[in-house]
Amino acid sequence: MPILATGTTLPTNIVFNSGIFNINGTDLAVLQDITVTLNWSTKEIRALGSLKMVTAPKRSTFKAGAKGKVKSMNAELFSYFMGSSAVDGSGYAYNVLDGQNVLSICAIKCIVNDDVTKIAEFQFTNATLAGALAIGLKMEDAAENDFEIQAQDVTLVRSGF
Repeated sequence: MPILATGTTLPTNIVFNSGIFNINGTDLAVLQDITVTLNWSTKEIRALGSLKMVTAPKRSTFKAGAKGKVKSMNAELFSYFMGSSAVDGSGYAYNVLDGQNVLSICAIKCIVNDDVTKIAEFQFTNATLAGALAIGLKMEDAAENDFEIQAQDVTLVRSGF
Protein backbone atom coordinates (compact mmCIF):
# COMPACT_ATOMS: atom_id res chain seq x y z
CA MET A 1 0.00 0.00 0.00
CA PRO A 2 1.60 3.32 -1.02
CA ILE A 3 1.78 6.22 1.42
CA LEU A 4 0.07 8.54 -1.06
CA ALA A 5 -2.91 7.60 -3.16
CA THR A 6 -2.24 6.93 -6.83
CA GLY A 7 -2.59 10.10 -8.88
CA THR A 8 -1.81 12.49 -6.01
CA THR A 9 -0.21 15.68 -7.35
CA LEU A 10 3.02 16.61 -5.56
CA PRO A 11 4.42 20.15 -5.42
CA THR A 12 7.50 20.44 -7.61
CA ASN A 13 9.54 22.21 -4.93
CA ILE A 14 9.73 19.43 -2.33
CA VAL A 15 13.42 18.82 -1.73
CA PHE A 16 14.19 16.74 1.38
CA ASN A 17 17.16 17.71 3.55
CA SER A 18 18.65 19.91 0.88
CA GLY A 19 18.43 23.32 -0.73
CA ILE A 20 18.46 25.23 -3.98
CA PHE A 21 21.55 27.14 -5.17
CA ASN A 22 20.77 30.46 -6.83
CA ILE A 23 23.38 32.58 -8.62
CA ASN A 24 22.51 35.92 -10.21
CA GLY A 25 18.78 35.23 -9.93
CA THR A 26 18.79 31.78 -11.57
CA ASP A 27 18.19 28.52 -9.68
CA LEU A 28 21.16 26.47 -10.87
CA ALA A 29 21.31 23.34 -8.77
CA VAL A 30 19.96 21.23 -5.94
CA LEU A 31 22.32 21.14 -2.96
CA GLN A 32 22.93 18.55 -0.29
CA ASP A 33 24.97 18.49 2.93
CA ILE A 34 24.82 22.26 3.31
CA THR A 35 26.76 24.03 6.05
CA VAL A 36 26.32 27.80 6.44
CA THR A 37 29.00 29.40 8.61
CA LEU A 38 28.96 32.74 10.38
CA ASN A 39 32.34 33.09 12.06
CA TRP A 40 33.79 35.82 14.21
CA SER A 41 36.26 36.08 17.00
CA THR A 42 36.08 38.22 20.13
CA LYS A 43 38.43 40.89 21.42
CA GLU A 44 38.90 41.88 25.04
CA ILE A 45 39.61 45.52 25.83
CA ARG A 46 41.60 46.04 29.03
CA ALA A 47 43.11 49.05 30.74
CA LEU A 48 46.85 49.08 31.43
CA GLY A 49 47.52 47.63 34.88
CA SER A 50 43.97 46.27 35.36
CA LEU A 51 42.83 42.66 35.55
CA LYS A 52 39.27 43.49 34.55
CA MET A 53 38.02 44.30 31.08
CA VAL A 54 37.11 47.95 30.52
CA THR A 55 34.08 46.95 28.44
CA ALA A 56 32.29 43.75 27.47
CA PRO A 57 34.09 41.59 24.90
CA LYS A 58 33.46 42.73 21.32
CA ARG A 59 32.99 40.63 18.20
CA SER A 60 35.49 41.14 15.40
CA THR A 61 36.71 39.69 12.09
CA PHE A 62 33.29 38.51 10.82
CA LYS A 63 33.36 35.98 7.98
CA ALA A 64 30.32 34.50 6.22
CA GLY A 65 30.36 31.42 4.04
CA ALA A 66 28.82 28.10 3.07
CA LYS A 67 29.85 24.65 1.88
CA GLY A 68 27.84 21.93 0.24
CA LYS A 69 27.48 19.39 -2.54
CA VAL A 70 25.83 20.16 -5.87
CA LYS A 71 23.73 17.13 -6.82
CA SER A 72 23.78 17.78 -10.55
CA MET A 73 26.30 18.82 -13.15
CA ASN A 74 25.33 22.19 -14.51
CA ALA A 75 27.22 23.84 -17.38
CA GLU A 76 26.71 27.34 -15.93
CA LEU A 77 28.52 26.33 -12.74
CA PHE A 78 31.72 25.71 -14.70
CA SER A 79 31.80 29.35 -15.82
CA TYR A 80 31.22 30.62 -12.25
CA PHE A 81 33.96 28.37 -10.84
CA MET A 82 36.49 28.76 -13.64
CA GLY A 83 35.79 32.13 -15.18
CA SER A 84 35.29 31.76 -18.94
CA SER A 85 34.45 29.49 -21.81
CA ALA A 86 35.02 29.57 -25.53
CA VAL A 87 33.83 27.31 -28.31
CA ASP A 88 36.50 24.71 -29.01
CA GLY A 89 35.65 22.28 -31.81
CA SER A 90 32.47 20.46 -30.83
CA GLY A 91 32.33 21.71 -27.24
CA TYR A 92 33.40 24.45 -24.86
CA ALA A 93 36.88 24.97 -23.44
CA TYR A 94 36.84 26.35 -19.89
CA ASN A 95 39.91 28.19 -18.68
CA VAL A 96 40.72 29.44 -15.18
CA LEU A 97 40.91 33.25 -15.29
CA ASP A 98 42.95 35.40 -12.93
CA GLY A 99 40.01 37.76 -12.39
CA GLN A 100 38.21 38.01 -9.07
CA ASN A 101 34.57 37.67 -10.03
CA VAL A 102 32.15 38.74 -7.31
CA LEU A 103 28.62 37.37 -7.62
CA SER A 104 25.92 40.03 -7.50
CA ILE A 105 23.40 37.54 -6.12
CA CYS A 106 24.32 34.28 -4.44
CA ALA A 107 21.72 32.56 -2.29
CA ILE A 108 20.90 29.18 -0.77
CA LYS A 109 17.21 28.45 -0.20
CA CYS A 110 16.48 25.67 2.30
CA ILE A 111 13.21 23.99 3.16
CA VAL A 112 12.97 23.60 6.94
CA ASN A 113 11.72 20.32 8.46
CA ASP A 114 10.56 19.07 5.04
CA ASP A 115 7.73 21.65 5.09
CA VAL A 116 7.52 23.68 1.86
CA THR A 117 5.77 26.52 3.70
CA LYS A 118 8.85 27.01 5.92
CA ILE A 119 11.73 28.43 3.91
CA ALA A 120 15.02 29.94 5.02
CA GLU A 121 17.11 31.74 2.39
CA PHE A 122 20.71 32.77 3.05
CA GLN A 123 21.57 35.70 0.76
CA PHE A 124 25.32 36.28 0.49
CA THR A 125 26.66 39.77 -0.28
CA ASN A 126 29.81 40.25 -2.39
CA ALA A 127 30.32 36.50 -2.59
CA THR A 128 32.78 34.44 -4.54
CA LEU A 129 33.01 30.71 -5.15
CA ALA A 130 36.10 29.53 -3.31
CA GLY A 131 37.87 26.32 -2.38
CA ALA A 132 38.36 23.39 -4.68
CA LEU A 133 36.06 22.28 -7.47
CA ALA A 134 35.86 18.56 -6.74
CA ILE A 135 33.64 16.59 -9.11
CA GLY A 136 32.56 13.03 -8.36
CA LEU A 137 31.22 11.05 -11.31
CA LYS A 138 29.55 7.97 -9.84
CA MET A 139 28.09 4.97 -11.57
CA GLU A 140 25.31 4.39 -9.03
CA ASP A 141 24.37 8.03 -8.38
CA ALA A 142 24.13 11.41 -10.05
CA ALA A 143 27.34 13.34 -10.47
CA GLU A 144 28.09 15.75 -7.64
CA ASN A 145 30.62 18.46 -6.98
CA ASP A 146 31.69 20.20 -3.79
CA PHE A 147 31.64 23.96 -3.53
CA GLU A 148 32.42 26.71 -1.07
CA ILE A 149 31.17 30.29 -0.85
CA GLN A 150 33.05 33.10 0.88
CA ALA A 151 31.23 36.39 1.32
CA GLN A 152 31.48 39.81 2.89
CA ASP A 153 28.07 39.51 4.56
CA VAL A 154 24.96 37.34 4.73
CA THR A 155 21.27 38.08 5.26
CA LEU A 156 18.80 35.47 6.46
CA VAL A 157 15.30 35.78 4.99
CA ARG A 158 12.75 33.38 6.41
CA SER A 159 9.07 32.73 5.90
CA GLY A 160 6.49 30.47 7.48
CA PHE A 161 8.16 30.00 10.86
